[in-house]
Amino acid sequence: MGIFSFFSRNKDVEYYVEEAGGAAAKAESAAPDLPELNTGMAVEIMEESGQSMNSGLITSFKNREVTIGRKPGALSFKLSEVGSTLFIRGCDSRMTQFYLRARVMESTRTMIKLGDLEPEVRDNHRRNFRLAINVPISIYYLNDERMERPENCTLVDISTEGCCIQSEYLHGEGEVLHLKVKLDDYVAMDFVGEVIRVNDCGTNGFRCGILFAQLKKDEIENLTKMLFNIQLGNRREHSRSETGHWG
Repeated sequence: MGIFSFFSRNKDVEYYVEEAGGAAAKAESAAPDLPELNTGMAVEIMEESGQSMNSGLITSFKNREVTIGRKPGALSFKLSEVGSTLFIRGCDSRMTQFYLRARVMESTRTMIKLGDLEPEVRDNHRRNFRLAINVPISIYYLNDERMERPENCTLVDISTEGCCIQSEYLHGEGEVLHLKVKLDDYVAMDFVGEVIRVNDCGTNGFRCGILFAQLKKDEIENLTKMLFNIQLGNRREHSRSETGHWG
């Protein structure tokens, strides 16, 4: 059937922005019906429609109030109206995705404070842990079999299903690419992926959502552990010697 038999268009690649920081010291314990929130945890702030607004790091958490700040090197936050309702999406220590409903208490270009946190049940949330990050990535066209002509881009986020890249060049939906990803001091990984969404970022180029060819079970487990360890800053617990040619 060719390379497109690897892909399922029923899956989607959502966009986060900027890099994710590792978790720091644990904050005050959450209320019993809330997930455990830690300072340094990367979370996404969303509108009720599911549209992503901001992505940042938890800087403080107390009772049912949380403050989220910009990540190092990130652009300014979008402003939100005080009293409006937003949603927080993140992943807990068991790698289970959670949603929280919250009320805007304070909103600036560098932080947002949210209160009245309540769990939000969503049946269609993403199954896989996704790491927001900001690192260089090389992509190659399929006819570049020796991978000698790299196009240098920025990796915006990555999961075991796919990734988002930012490039100065326009790529078309349905285009299939080779990707070489190097995260921290882990071994470089090679993927094959199909462009399934393209957004025009104006002077900043284009953002492409890429769906990976399906990974093997052990590859999914290794990549998931690596991404989660990077978020936690726990680089000692994962081997750097796993096979890097996937997809």
